Amino acid sequence: MSPFFAAIFLLGLCVANAVNFTTVYEWDKFDFVWPSGPESSIGQMKQNFNPLEVEIRFLAAYEGRLFLSLDDTSPGIPATLVWLPTSGSATASPKLAPFPTWEFHKKDNCNSIQVANGMETDPDGRLWVVDQGNSKCPSKIWIFDLVNNDTTERVHQFPDKVFSHSYSKGWLHDIVLDKTPDDYLAYITDAMSENIVVYSRKTDKSWTVKTPGRKWYSLALSANREARQLYLGRFKSKEMYSVSVSELKKEDGSAAVKLIGEWTGNPYRMLFDSANVLYAASSYKDYLSKSNISEPFREQRLHEVGDLESGRPFTFALDTNGTLWMTERNETEDWSKARHKLLKAAVGAGSYLFGTPTDLPLRG
Repeated sequence: MSPFFAAIFLLGLCVANAVNFTTVYEWDKFDFVWPSGPESSIGQMKQNFNPLEVEIRFLAAYEGRLFLSLDDTSPGIPATLVWLPTSGSATASPKLAPFPTWEFHKKDNCNSIQVANGMETDPDGRLWVVDQGNSKCPSKIWIFDLVNNDTTERVHQFPDKVFSHSYSKGWLHDIVLDKTPDDYLAYITDAMSENIVVYSRKTDKSWTVKTPGRKWYSLALSANREARQLYLGRFKSKEMYSVSVSELKKEDGSAAVKLIGEWTGNPYRMLFDSANVLYAASSYKDYLSKSNISEPFREQRLHEVGDLESGRPFTFALDTNGTLWMTERNETEDWSKARHKLLKAAVGAGSYLFGTPTDLPLRG
């Protein structure tokens, strides 16, 4: 095939696989829903807050709300776990509201969330949040009951043998959930060790599974429940691997991983839908990719924008109605003029946990 026709062919693929995103909100600068009252710490938080330093890391969706985790590298970020409504009557874009309340975001208070990273919602109305912790507070999983007034259902602190309490020796990044007949298992990446961290809600116990020679950063869980696979990406690597979840249930065991293929970029975020389509966003790439894992690996572009000048331009989540929600960060050449958008598109499939919209249970 000549270069000219090859280019036309690839362009056709991009157009054929594109979806139509609509803009829900836009922000020149973020702001928080600040608490009222004379408490001095509130005034200090507002004084330290720099809206230009807000960067969205992860996104999760459940029944009219979006949950976001924010980059913690700036001391001016007062809360790393916030939420937004998916719709509203106000003309202005909404402010970031701390989740569940400001009381859960006290710095260096180990009964509070220190650094929220990966998140996931489950079909029973829970929000699972990975808390990296900090030099004073150990890492945890927080599980919130969204159906029961956002109450805290459980907080699991990782034992030192599972995840080092030395802050510089571990980096908990992302989480997926595996719903079994009698349990929920969480699989979590630690980008600084050659392990996958596993947690069982039923037993409230965590363990590691070794993957010698490889450290993992991004992950996604397939929708095929009979032969479910965990897909894995390494930090600053185009390679994608998979491992059977059956190997992850062996406490303190090891697992063999299989190379699946290579993306055109280095994915920092991946997500499966219920049709076994895998979505991926890569560092410094101004497009979203997808691949149908039911077929031989082939990357296709789902959404493409102009030059965003952002290391993490997108993050995304699927809701129960087959809507793909996505944030977009545009830093342009002038970082001080960074803009954010919230977009949505109908893709006709729910997340790997929820199934297709027609299969979803209705809440009474």
